[in-house]
This record gives sequence, structure tokens and C-alpha cells, in this order.
Amino acid sequence: MVSKQDNRREEFNREKLISGIRKACTKRPVASRTVDKMVEDIEAELQQMGKTEVSTTVLGTMVMERLRDLDRVAYIRYASVYRDFQDIESFEEVVRDLRDEAQLPLLDMPPVLPKKGRRRSVGPDAQFRPKQTKGSNKKGPGGQQTGSRQQGLISQE
Repeated sequence: MVSKQDNRREEFNREKLISGIRKACTKRPVASRTVDKMVEDIEAELQQMGKTEVSTTVLGTMVMERLRDLDRVAYIRYASVYRDFQDIESFEEVVRDLRDEAQLPLLDMPPVLPKKGRRRSVGPDAQFRPKQTKGSNKKGPGGQQTGSRQQGLISQE
């Protein structure tokens, strides 16, 4: 049994625990098998405690300890829900604590490099010139240009 903070009790739900951890690990380089193993370890530890009931506080702490060692971003995500931060200062404090603990390992993966953009950088001497499209050069009576205004292009000439 799991005792909630509002004094409710419910059956331990392995799938609910896995789901919460997977949400924290979304788009992180954490294998699904790693999450499964983490839950198995937590279940084994709960059984070793020999208690028929465990609080969500104990359960959440067990998850956070493991996530902290596994992936710091996943840890922050989980902690933000579990601890229910009420202000940005509380959140910043947890991030600061993680930064101060240099012994925390990152995953043994190469750093992800930002993708190169497809756009050219625009220099300071670039000039705006209207884009010419078919039909935009028509002249009405009196030699005035007609047609709708079109988006422009940036010229770096």
C-alpha cells in the first residue's frame, strides 16, 4: 500500500511509477530498460524494508535519488512535480545544488551539438528590396504601379 500526503491510501501501482519516471526521462538519453531496472531496484528495496505500507514521500525520495545519479535533467523534471515548487527561488535552489555537486556524473554520451541553421547571417550593410513577382510590375493609368504589396527580400550587395 502507498499512503498519500492527503491521508488516502492506494495499492502500489508499478505502471504508475514507471509512467512518472518515463515522463521525467522524455527526450533524454535514458534507455527504457534503465527505467525498468530502476523500478525493479525500488521494488526490491521496498520489499527489504518489510513494511506493508510506504508513504509517497519515501517512494518519491527513492526515485529522485536514482534519477539524480542517472540524469540531472530528468531529476529536475521529476523533482519539479514531486516537490511541487511554489516559486522560482525553490526551483533555482535545486538547480544550484546540482551545479555545486561536481561529482554528479552525466550520462556517458558525447555532448549534443546544436544543429546548424539553414539561414545565412545578415550583415550590417544589408538592404531591403521588395520582392518582384509576376503581375507586380503592372502599371495603371498615370504610370502608377498596381497590385498588392509583396514580402521583401534582403540584399547583401
